[in-house]
Amino acid sequence: MKKKVLTVVLMMAMTVSLIAGCGGKEKEAEGDKIKLTFLDKHPEEEYKGYFEQAIADFEDAHPDVDIEYENISDQAIKEKLSVLAAGGDLPDIFFAWGGECLNRFSRAGRTLDLTPYMEDDPEWRDSFLPSFLSSSVYDGKNYAVPYRSSVLYMLYSKQVFADNNLDVPETWDEFIDVCQKLQENDVTPIAFGNSDKWYTMWYVGQFNANYVDAGTRTSDYNPESGAFTDPGYTKAVQTFLDLNDKGYLGTNVNSQDYYQVREEFAAGRYGMILDATSQFSFYTDAMGEDGYGYFKIPIPNDASGDEAASIVTGGSENYAVSAECKHPDEAVEFLKFMTSKEQALKQTKETGLPNALIGGITEDNSDPVIAAAYETAEDYTAIAEWLDQCVDGNVANTYMASLQEGLDGKTAEDIIADVQKAAKEVAEANK
Repeated sequence: MKKKVLTVVLMMAMTVSLIAGCGGKEKEAEGDKIKLTFLDKHPEEEYKGYFEQAIADFEDAHPDVDIEYENISDQAIKEKLSVLAAGGDLPDIFFAWGGECLNRFSRAGRTLDLTPYMEDDPEWRDSFLPSFLSSSVYDGKNYAVPYRSSVLYMLYSKQVFADNNLDVPETWDEFIDVCQKLQENDVTPIAFGNSDKWYTMWYVGQFNANYVDAGTRTSDYNPESGAFTDPGYTKAVQTFLDLNDKGYLGTNVNSQDYYQVREEFAAGRYGMILDATSQFSFYTDAMGEDGYGYFKIPIPNDASGDEAASIVTGGSENYAVSAECKHPDEAVEFLKFMTSKEQALKQTKETGLPNALIGGITEDNSDPVIAAAYETAEDYTAIAEWLDQCVDGNVANTYMASLQEGLDGKTAEDIIADVQKAAKEVAEANK
């Protein structure tokens, strides 16, 4: 009897001990912060302070969340995301351009489907400009949200144009005439630097949209079906190479850097430069609101794409959540914070980076040039995603490397032959 009583007492003691132990672990777990890793691409001085402060503000409002932030350059993040994806170790939250850059992760099941969160919060979903939100859609589902929007324009120096008695061109013939007159007056018409290779893709991507219809581009930009046999692709490359062959881009362009030539443009050494609205704040700071203007990229005379007159290269920059994230609700809460109206207005006002919200860009939070540019962009009915981001990485790298060779004499036909070969290899690998 005593033995039985002792056994019961011991069992009760063990039970109390286990309950106390479990309670202690629960309390300890509750005291631990939720950690989220975040990979972004804004190391420039004019941007990084805003993002660091935004993260700090979110952490203050969510004291149980700690965000480990890494901030690297454009090229570095392309390479790092590829490596991390291959190793199965994507950050909880990460930056991604639209198009194929994001689709490759979504297709592989590596990104979190945000559609249920948007269905639960339609006000959040409907706050985005539809054309930019659509860049994160794959197979009918949303896999990211846009926090930054951008559209390409040709910028011009008002002083250089005034000094050379030039009017803003509206047609391709007028554009070429401006280039010719600047060149005759010993002014390099267009600032261009391609040491990092990607800059060619802005031009060729835009010309692809002018020369090749949307359905064909969609098929070719898909790694499973890309062929690039439409003659419009060769015309697009040739149109770009003609600008270089005529000397309108200057000399030694493959040894010059984009950031270098835009500084030189701002200093009055060039007449024009192709750039995106996301970069307009740099020119406003360097040249003043009245120092530069912009115009729509003229359509080449022989362009035949079904959207030639109404499409422009641009797109969104997005934040996605890894499918392996252990705290998806908190990660999505961070996305909601970063893309809230209050934060988006602040982003544009403090950094000049145009947000992607409806009514998010005004003269109150941006300069009149940017506000007017977005109003002008309303005439565009379609956005062609950045070429180096909407095709498979192997195709993009081949495109860029071969175009760089094209600036040194390689023909448009040979460049597209290289692209076709790379696309075929990618398509076969995706069967």
